[in-house]
Amino acid sequence: MASRFPFPGLPSGWYVVALSEEVKRGQVVPRHYFDQELVVYRGADGVARIAEAYCPHMGAHLGRVGKVEGNVLRCGFHGFQYDGEGRCVATGYDDPPPSRARLRTWEAREQNGLILTWYGAGGEGYDWEVPVLDDADWNRIRWHRFDIATHPQETTENSVDFGHFTRVHGFVDGSITQPIELDGPLLTIAYRAHRPMPMPAMPLWKVPVDYAVKVWGLGYSQVDVRIDPLHLDLRVWVLPVPRDDEHIDLVIGASTKKGLGPLSTYTRRIAHKIVCKEVGEDLDIWTYKKYVERPPLAKGDGPVAIYRRYVKQFYPPFAGVDEAGDEATLKAAVGP
Repeated sequence: MASRFPFPGLPSGWYVVALSEEVKRGQVVPRHYFDQELVVYRGADGVARIAEAYCPHMGAHLGRVGKVEGNVLRCGFHGFQYDGEGRCVATGYDDPPPSRARLRTWEAREQNGLILTWYGAGGEGYDWEVPVLDDADWNRIRWHRFDIATHPQETTENSVDFGHFTRVHGFVDGSITQPIELDGPLLTIAYRAHRPMPMPAMPLWKVPVDYAVKVWGLGYSQVDVRIDPLHLDLRVWVLPVPRDDEHIDLVIGASTKKGLGPLSTYTRRIAHKIVCKEVGEDLDIWTYKKYVERPPLAKGDGPVAIYRRYVKQFYPPFAGVDEAGDEATLKAAVGP
C-alpha cells in the first residue's frame, strides 16, 4: 500500500528523545525513534547520554539488560562495558576489549528540562542548534505525550495553517500580525485570533489571543501565547519525534509566566488542559489525512506553500522533490 506521506524519509534536525525528569541517575531508558532502537541513560556524573540499544558484542538489548555503573554502560549478557564515547573499556573476562567492540553513540544536548539528539537524514552532522531559553521567569512545565500515526512535517505544518484555527479550534476574526520569516532552520510567524467566551452579562465577548511562533526544524517548536484581557502569558512546546516515517510521539508542554502567586499552579494546570484539548481536536485529522502534494490553496490558508519550501532543507539533496509542482503551488497561494 502506498504511503500517505510521500516524503523522502525522515527530516534532519534536533529531536527531544526524553524529558530530563524521565532519566534519573543510574537509569537506562529504552526508546524507539528514527526507526531504530536507542537507549538514554544518565551516569553518576549526572550527564545524559544516548546510544544505540544493541550491544556490538553479541547483540543484547541494553535497554533491557544494560546497567549504569559509574559513568559506563554495562551489558548484562557478557559484562562488556562502554564509556560515553562508545569505546569498550572492559569485558566480563580478563581479556582486553576487542577493537571492533564499539557502541554507536548519538549527539546529546540537555537544556530546559529536555534531552535532545541530532538526526541526520543523510548521515550529516549538525550545523545549527536549538537555543537555550532563559526560563527563569516561567513556572515548571507540564508535559503530555501523544502517540499519532503521522509524520513530523504534517504536525509542524499546523503552525502556519492559519485557516484551520477557525474551522477546527473555534476561533474567530483571525489575522496574521507578523508575516512568516525564514532564517536558515528558524521559521517565525505571529497571528491573533479571538476566542468567544460565554459570559452571562457579555454574551458576545471575544477574547483576543496572540501567538508568536518559533520553529527550529521539524522537531522543535515554541509558541508564546499572550491573552491581555486576562493578564496571562503562556509558553507552549510542540515536539514531534518520529518513531518511523508514519508514526510519531508528539510531546506537548505548557507553562505560565511567574507572578500569579497562589494561582500559578491552578492556571498552569488549566492552560495545559486547554492546550492538550486543542491538540486532541487535531488528532483525527492527522491520523487519517493524506498529504496532498499540490493543494489548491486559498490565501486564507496562510503561508503553507512557503512552509513547504522551508522544509526542503531538512531532507537530503535531490531526494525526489517536485520543484515544478512546488513552484505552481507557491504562485497559486501568494502570487508570482
